[in-house]
Amino acid sequence: MKQVFEDMIVIVLILLSLFINSFMIMANLEITEARNFHAQAIEEIQASGFSPEVIEEKKNEALSHKVYGKSWDLYVSDNLSPYVDRQDRKVVLTYYISPLPIVGGEEARTIVGYAR
Repeated sequence: MKQVFEDMIVIVLILLSLFINSFMIMANLEITEARNFHAQAIEEIQASGFSPEVIEEKKNEALSHKVYGKSWDLYVSDNLSPYVDRQDRKVVLTYYISPLPIVGGEEARTIVGYAR
């Protein structure tokens, strides 16, 4: 009888660890997706010559990506360069992850980069 309870405890612990690890993998995938989107946004903004239409398109694309009821936010600053012939823009993506969605506790994270 003692062996049955020990085996059940082991099975419950294994299931609990699988459950927690799967949510950690999902959070890691969300982080990877956000980083890829940020890099792609910077590349497209630079390739377009800092076109306002492309910047708005990327902002709308970020807003359409919802995670845990909250959408991503892409911020592109005005020209930061002191030179007239050069463009430097700060590109900030704010996204949300939740390592354990059952508990709640969504975390806002940001990725900062520069389009030049």
